[in-house]
Amino acid sequence: MNLPRSEIGRYVEREFPGAAVERLAGDASTRIFYRIRVPGGQSVVLMDYGEPFDGETDDIRLGGIFRDAGLRVAGLLRVSAEVGFLVLEDLGDRSLEMLLHETDAPPQGPPPQPLVRAVELAALVASKGTPLLARSDRAEGPALDAERFRFEMDFFLEHFAVGLRGIRELPEELRGELYGLADRTAASPKRVLCHRDFHSRNLMVLDDGSLAMVDVQDARWGPDTYDLASILRDAYIEIDEAWIDPMIQIYLGALDDSPEPTAFGERFRIVGAQRMIKALGSFGYLTVATRGGRYLDAIPRTIGRLRMLLPKSKETKDLFEALTRSGLLNT
Repeated sequence: MNLPRSEIGRYVEREFPGAAVERLAGDASTRIFYRIRVPGGQSVVLMDYGEPFDGETDDIRLGGIFRDAGLRVAGLLRVSAEVGFLVLEDLGDRSLEMLLHETDAPPQGPPPQPLVRAVELAALVASKGTPLLARSDRAEGPALDAERFRFEMDFFLEHFAVGLRGIRELPEELRGELYGLADRTAASPKRVLCHRDFHSRNLMVLDDGSLAMVDVQDARWGPDTYDLASILRDAYIEIDEAWIDPMIQIYLGALDDSPEPTAFGERFRIVGAQRMIKALGSFGYLTVATRGGRYLDAIPRTIGRLRMLLPKSKETKDLFEALTRSGLLNT
């Protein structure tokens, strides 16, 4: 049994006798995940925090908000605070990323239906989840705000520019341009519940073709365009630029209270740029920290989109020029 902690091993042997245990590829956190396959029964997922915890973890608290809003996330089957683990419903291992890589969407054709379902789900998170967040004990909790977005721009410089690319001589105006983008990203007229990492690796395809979300523990207040920008500027999948405007319309049509389309589209472009630069910072950090290549394929795709999109807007043209002079948009 591939379990590092004896307390969890004893629990599994007692509650799931004869079960096969498989360690799963985890996310960027310190949590460890195991799939427990019960002979003749359904499998479950055990999330190990590595140590006991007090009260509710963010996985419990945020998962509860999503479930209360009728949004599909893994069911919570068991909490063991004294040992430090959760037992969750197993949503399977087929992600939207995998499904879209299997789907050959024709050029100039309509966007694939699984991607449409993801956009509609993002709208449900904003419409159905926001009132639940407002009534929860997280109503005054963390937000994707200017301070957070500026931190992410610093993170990009530290971990992508310096850490991964080794570029230490950067244009003086670059940080100021990045901070300007951060401030404009935060200037949303409406805050909504955001999954925060709403991308194709965190959306699981269920047997009926519907989508469920994982990795919800960092959900928080954020701009009304944020989750939509996360999926439509997803670094892990190819998305035809011709799909973007129709997808924005699908998203707006699925909202309970739809904002003005032109202004929303402008905010989407700003948030999408910030989201992609933030992603490069994460890819730089994770690649260096793990010494792995899981994220390397996503970097050229993200840079290519930034090179295409930043020069098209007067609000990001100066940023594009600063990034170009720094060499950070070289593939």
